[in-house]
Amino acid sequence: MSRARAYLGMQCFWGESAFAKQRGVVGTRVGYAGGTTPAPTYRDIGDHTEVTEVTFDPSIITYRSILDFFWSHHDPTLHNKKQYQSAILWTNEDEEKIAKETYEEQKNKVGKLDTYVVRLDKFHQAEDYHQKYWLRAQSRIVKELNLTDETIATSEIASKANAYMAGYTDFTDLDRLAKELNLSADLVKVIREIAERGGDPRACH
Repeated sequence: MSRARAYLGMQCFWGESAFAKQRGVVGTRVGYAGGTTPAPTYRDIGDHTEVTEVTFDPSIITYRSILDFFWSHHDPTLHNKKQYQSAILWTNEDEEKIAKETYEEQKNKVGKLDTYVVRLDKFHQAEDYHQKYWLRAQSRIVKELNLTDETIATSEIASKANAYMAGYTDFTDLDRLAKELNLSADLVKVIREIAERGGDPRACH
């Protein structure tokens, strides 16, 4: 499978579960980027922004489609401090061109934007407890999937399960992963039930 990555700030870490709802997105993790502080942490983020690394299969979904989703799933006109700012961080000339085109398109639609568009310097992975917030609220599912902090941050099943825990109800990817990973019918049923009732009510987002 061919893979590419997009780096986007949708004003906080909550964008992680949203991006994972797209077909063709095979991984998400959150972190810090866009600044110069050498080793940012949540408590000492410096001049960085909270962003999501979106890993995707470009044969299924394009970078342009991911940016269209990005623009439509937050309010880029809101003014926030750098930590929570809307951001697109491109990694090559093709991405730069698309990012700037969509920026101008959005600006023409809504007026002044508080989104910055820059080249990605470095992505700093955030602390484990920030990865897959919705999924981590379901310790039983984490345990049955045999996930570690590393695989919670990097695996496709963790990304998709996090989206289902946030109320995503297109189960195409769940059915595929259930076969690939030999997930139990009971586990799949629990995931579907939580998604169908709107996600985990204990989560605060």
